[in-house]
Amino acid sequence: MKSEKFEITFRPIGTEDVPNLVRWQRDAETARWYWDVVDLSDGELKRKWTEIAKKTESKTDRFIIVVNGHDIGEIQVANLRDYPEAAAEVGIPNAASADLFIGEPAWRDRGIGSRALRQFADKIVFSRPGIETCTIDPEPENTRAIRSYEKAGFTYVRTYHSAEGDVDAYLMRRDRGQD
Repeated sequence: MKSEKFEITFRPIGTEDVPNLVRWQRDAETARWYWDVVDLSDGELKRKWTEIAKKTESKTDRFIIVVNGHDIGEIQVANLRDYPEAAAEVGIPNAASADLFIGEPAWRDRGIGSRALRQFADKIVFSRPGIETCTIDPEPENTRAIRSYEKAGFTYVRTYHSAEGDVDAYLMRRDRGQD
């Protein structure tokens, strides 16, 4: 079986990405895991992403995942020290938190999420001064994401109840230099 070749790059989100971001978050497979946007109208979701795209100073850096020239999803990173409540919940020093979604259905279940997350952690997350650990915290029921993150080298730490969004989180980590 011939494996597919993928060139994965990341570029900062811009206002030109807002229509895709809204469409992607409205997709049923993506929307079910984003509790904070489910009650927003399309107009409100568009305004939210437009504000995020226009921010010049943000504690979270957000990127479009580009595979073989196609925009397919969103990935983000934040230093946990910039979010004290989240840092306290996670309890791992010198850590950053990542999150992502593959918005284009045709690009799901092809190993892209695992490859993108591994590359993102190695090239972007661990290039941040002082960051030794990359964390990610899907909901425990999101088994597709958990399998993908395991393939990217992330290991289970613990399950906890997050005050943010009042949801359970399946905390995973990958340390700098880990293969």
